[in-house]
Amino acid sequence: MHKVISESQMAFVGGRQIMDSFIISEEIINMWKREKEGNVVVKLDFEKAYDNVEHGFLDASMENMGFGERWRGWIRECISTPLLSVLVNGSHTTQFGMERGLRQGDPLSLFFIQYRGGRAQPNVP
Repeated sequence: MHKVISESQMAFVGGRQIMDSFIISEEIINMWKREKEGNVVVKLDFEKAYDNVEHGFLDASMENMGFGERWRGWIRECISTPLLSVLVNGSHTTQFGMERGLRQGDPLSLFFIQYRGGRAQPNVP
């Protein structure tokens, strides 16, 4: 798993919790307040990782990492079979398949988030 999960990851790593990053930020802000110096805090809002995973990129990345065809096939099946529809003015649209993104709440989604968060994205066609 150390090849998949970045050392800088806060969530889903033994001995760490997602709240650790908030606690660290709060401690830094409190320290700055005590010092009474002019400091600036910038909060960046990142896209939700679940919404931004391209399925082809994920498959190519897993292949480059040495995952076998059988495993990758299971993953492809899990992420490509869901059908979605959108509720517009109280009526559902025609169902369509997912082309990118992951289902929230799917246990496999945590693996994908860990991988995507810890690695630079190569240029995969």
